[in-house]
Amino acid sequence: MCLSCATPTGTVTRRRIFRAAAGAAGAAALTSGAAPTSAARATGAGPRRGAGVRLRWLGVAGWEMTFGGHRLLVDPYLTRQPYQDPQGGMDLARPLQVNARIIDWVLERHLTAAPEFVLVTHGHFDHLADVAPLLNHPKWRHEQVRVLGGETHLNLLRASGVPSSRTGDLLLVTGGEHLRHPLRSAESPRPAYTIEVFRSLHSQVGGYGFAPTGTLIRPPAAPATIGDLVEGGSLGYQVTVGSGPRVMFLSGTANFVEREVAGARPDVLVLGASGNAAVYDYFERVLKALGWPRVVVPSHHDDMVTPLDDPRVHDRVNRQVVDTLQGILGDRGRVLDPRHLEVLELPV
Repeated sequence: MCLSCATPTGTVTRRRIFRAAAGAAGAAALTSGAAPTSAARATGAGPRRGAGVRLRWLGVAGWEMTFGGHRLLVDPYLTRQPYQDPQGGMDLARPLQVNARIIDWVLERHLTAAPEFVLVTHGHFDHLADVAPLLNHPKWRHEQVRVLGGETHLNLLRASGVPSSRTGDLLLVTGGEHLRHPLRSAESPRPAYTIEVFRSLHSQVGGYGFAPTGTLIRPPAAPATIGDLVEGGSLGYQVTVGSGPRVMFLSGTANFVEREVAGARPDVLVLGASGNAAVYDYFERVLKALGWPRVVVPSHHDDMVTPLDDPRVHDRVNRQVVDTLQGILGDRGRVLDPRHLEVLELPV
């Protein structure tokens, strides 16, 4: 959860299309593309030739990543409920809401098939609150969807109504795991993709803290308020497509553990971009630690509340972070300006 809301700094009136030449200092070529409509899932030893890697921003810190018939989601939060008190602070006593209408709309129009994995970065409401409703949705209910998260995150999902039939698909990770999909077999000696898990940190803002904090070693009572969804530790993820592009999601918070990601060299970095007032040289340190990624995409930099089907949602974004990041990255790469529910395609 970001306790410092983004401030809109400009209006984007057209869809941006990025084309960058390959080279040591250039960005990977990215173009705006149409979402895949096939629900087919590849089971071979890697993505088919010509299959593109697509990223779709779901708002806040939510992302869809698709490639070669595979689909993963990171922190899919669609409800975008009000969360502030009259003074503009976080109202931890505010009742949790689920916007079933907008979830139906997004699944019908944009997320047209269930993912293979949901990757949870931490337990706050604007990251976890819609995961259980999605798992229970008629479009997902009979699909196998594996969820990666920490102990607290999985306990919160159990308490939020994830049925016992899905217990085997709530997969505990703590950081350091390097997982492959599909499982090794004679038919799949090489993975179609891998998922690396990194221990991370939550953003730190005014007063050098954040809320709500806490960890859970067993399922609590059913969460009823924003404050019931506690952080429970933060995680980052890197998805590597076959032997091809590496996409790192340090997207759920604006903080990281430098030593944990040392040596990682993502081609694309999806980076939490707000709520880092108390973090020393956050942008500079993370870009340098990751070897100056060729493509950087900001995340968690909208107002968190404007509905996804409201055209004004595109204007409720702090686009100043694009210029800030590009100024730091320089000619070593390209910073993209994502738009809600639109698709960025990275050819492989």
